[in-house]
Amino acid sequence: MDEDFRSLIDMAEAAHDERMIKNAVKNFAQACGFERFAYLQTEGLEVRTFNSYPKPWQDVYLNSHYARIDPVVTEAKRRMDVFAWTADDWPDRGTSELRRFRDQAVEHGIYSGVTIPVEGSFGSKMMLTLASSERKADISKLQDGRKALQVVMTIHYRLKIIGATMLVAPKRMLSPREAMCLMWAIKGRSAGDTAKLTGIKERTVQHYLDSARRKFDAKTVAQLVAIVKDRGLI
Repeated sequence: MDEDFRSLIDMAEAAHDERMIKNAVKNFAQACGFERFAYLQTEGLEVRTFNSYPKPWQDVYLNSHYARIDPVVTEAKRRMDVFAWTADDWPDRGTSELRRFRDQAVEHGIYSGVTIPVEGSFGSKMMLTLASSERKADISKLQDGRKALQVVMTIHYRLKIIGATMLVAPKRMLSPREAMCLMWAIKGRSAGDTAKLTGIKERTVQHYLDSARRKFDAKTVAQLVAIVKDRGLI
């Protein structure tokens, strides 16, 4: 897995849009013996997904709110380690919603796989699923839990950075110096502390913080910190 993992890290780091990240994760999934992948983040009832599943299945899944009953999502929320799954373990009788979910998943080539769940911030859950149309997936290349966790975090933060870059107007992007001074502010450092740590003058630190505040219409540094954290810019 080491070579495949390094390749994913390198490709994700070089990516400047979601399409490039999708290709990187898709290549990783295929190198591990899977056909497709799905990155899912849940926070309460809200679901965000980034995947290579067939478009018809994506539409059915989201429109039917299947994240509520998806056995993989349910199990991922319950445990925090890598696990394998197969549709053979899901109900295949009756007319229940779960039965329909199973039939439609199999119909679209989602039969077995492995899922890597990670605890996110503020009660959110992140998970990466690699899926196969085979009845039982080979998960031998994903036995290293530490590296599996790193894969999920790499995807999560790269998507967050690219999403922020795409969603924020250019005039509101922080300059490197503004970001550096703001990072120290987030860590509780005063302008004087930051000046000593960075080797620049205190009034220059304050200038960068004031410039950053104006870009986001923040009245105070504390408000600025809240805004950039909420938007995932830092």
